[in-house]
Amino acid sequence: MTLIHFLKSFFFKFGQNDSTSKKVFDHYFFDSKYYLHPTASIEDFSSLLNISPDELDHISKVFYNCLFKTLLNEYRYTYFLNELKNPINSNLPMDSIIKLSGYDDKNNFLEVVKNKSNSPNI
Repeated sequence: MTLIHFLKSFFFKFGQNDSTSKKVFDHYFFDSKYYLHPTASIEDFSSLLNISPDELDHISKVFYNCLFKTLLNEYRYTYFLNELKNPINSNLPMDSIIKLSGYDDKNNFLEVVKNKSNSPNI
């Protein structure tokens, strides 16, 4: 790691701009449930927050200990599990709950589940 990269990372992590970026990130990602958008991506979210995809990934790594894509999939999956348990959804087909959880389709969901089962953290 070069000195310039280290200093840049340090200022990004502890600088005033970072706390503002994290607050904005948290508001839109968690409070507004950005992760439920079927078109959610690092490119789209970074554009909405007016930061680079690298900065977005950095926020995700520093504060949530994972890449943005992983964070996105984890929150979608958790949301899906909660909706699956919700009795109000008992008459909905599985495909509906999958789509309401932000996945494009059943195949996209199954790919995430497959990756989770292959993860060494499970």
